[in-house]
Amino acid sequence: MKNPLNILIAGLMLSCAQPAQNEAPAFDAAAETDAIQAVIDKETHSFFEGNYEAWKNTWSHQPYAYQAWNHEDGTVGVAVGWEKIDRQGKGWIEKYYKNGENVIHPSVIKEKPQVHFFSDSVAYLIWKQYNADKTEKFYHVSHETRLMEKEDDGWKIVNVSAFWNSVNDIPADSVKNKEGV
Repeated sequence: MKNPLNILIAGLMLSCAQPAQNEAPAFDAAAETDAIQAVIDKETHSFFEGNYEAWKNTWSHQPYAYQAWNHEDGTVGVAVGWEKIDRQGKGWIEKYYKNGENVIHPSVIKEKPQVHFFSDSVAYLIWKQYNADKTEKFYHVSHETRLMEKEDDGWKIVNVSAFWNSVNDIPADSVKNKEGV
C-alpha cells in the first residue's frame, strides 16, 4: 500500500464516507411549523388565562414588533415596538384576565393555518379562529395573521394582526362540528 495512488484513493474514500462537519441540517418545515404553532398557542392561552410572564416570553422584544386589532366600533388599535405591545398587553391582562379569574374566552378553536417560510428563520401564517364567549354558547370569528422570527431561544412573534367580527354570533354547535377546525 506504499503506492501513492493507493494512498490517494484510500484517503478519498475516507473523506467521502464521513459527513461534512460544517453542513447545516436540512430544514424541516413540518417540525418548524409545529414549533411555531406551540408558541402561538402558548401566546393565546397565556393571554386569555392572564399569565403575563408566559405571554411576554412568546414575543420578540424588538422595536419593529407590531400588533394591530379592531374595536367593535370600527376603529383600530395599533401598538408598534415591544415597549408599547408590552404596556398594552400587560394592561389588558391585569384589567380583564387577572391571572385566570375572569376568563372572557374560555375556548379558542383554530382552523389549520396557511404557512409560508420566507427563510429558515422567518415565517408568515394566516388562519380563521373561533373565540368562545364566557358561556361557550356562541363564538366570534377572528381573522389572524402572525409573522414569526426565530431567535436564539426559539420562535417568537413579531407581528399579530387580529380582526374580530364581534357583532355576528356563531352558535357553538356549528363551530364545534365545522369540518377542518
